[in-house]
Amino acid sequence: MLRSRAALALALSIWTATALIACNGDDVGTVSATDSTSTSTSTSTSTTSDTSSSTGTSTTDASTGSASQGSTSGTSTSGTSETTGAPTSSTTDAVTSTGGPECGDGVVDPGEECDSADLGGATCTSLGFDGGELTCLDSCTLDSSACTACGDGQLDPGEACDDGNTDPGDGCDASCQIEACDPDGLYQVQGAPISYTCCNGLVTVNVNAFTLLNNGASITTTPSNPVPMSGAQTTCPDGDFANQGSIPGGCTESYAVTGSFSDANTWAGTYEIKFQGADCTCFNGQLGTPCVNQSFPVTAKR
Repeated sequence: MLRSRAALALALSIWTATALIACNGDDVGTVSATDSTSTSTSTSTSTTSDTSSSTGTSTTDASTGSASQGSTSGTSTSGTSETTGAPTSSTTDAVTSTGGPECGDGVVDPGEECDSADLGGATCTSLGFDGGELTCLDSCTLDSSACTACGDGQLDPGEACDDGNTDPGDGCDASCQIEACDPDGLYQVQGAPISYTCCNGLVTVNVNAFTLLNNGASITTTPSNPVPMSGAQTTCPDGDFANQGSIPGGCTESYAVTGSFSDANTWAGTYEIKFQGADCTCFNGQLGTPCVNQSFPVTAKR
């Protein structure tokens, strides 16, 4: 009887141990399955593209075996971010194009001389002209057509004269200002000489040159010089003069020359002879052609 109880106790111990082992084996299998499921889920999430919204995931509690709902774990989200590495916004790399330099934008760019009102600091004087207005063409090149220069033969603002050169001594100096000159000298009559006679040669005038003396205060004629003609002093190249002289008698002869300088060496005017008195008729023509007033246009150059 005693052996029977001992055998029964031993059998119970063996069954209990076997049951415990069986239970432990079930727990290990469950844990392994759960771990496998978790690993699979993590792997699947890691390969998923960047997702900003939270997605509920069903997992199995390892200890209870019950299902629970929850938001995506911080670990899975972190893994996802690290795996994708995508930029948060594609607009950060965008480049706004404003276009390259172009003629007409008002700014002098490389290859342009000017642009609209921007002349790049250039002026007529910086280009070698005396003055004027520098402008810009639609092709962004400088236009100096309105610039002025002494010696171009055109009387521009600020010029008192422009004789087409900048040579000194011709009445217009190198800066296109009136150049003072001495009017005295021998001026040859341009064209035919002045010639007149009356009363059978009692009055004879033959002039092919005028000589100005004392700054034009005295003027004589050659080859014949009936009388020196006096007047106020004059200047060149833009002075005027009016000189006269007379020979009194029964037929008074009056001689006068008036003129104006057109340049330092040329003047133009009139040479006049007037007669007054009874004898000017040459005794009613008995001594030849009566003397009558004469007027001759003159241009003389030295």
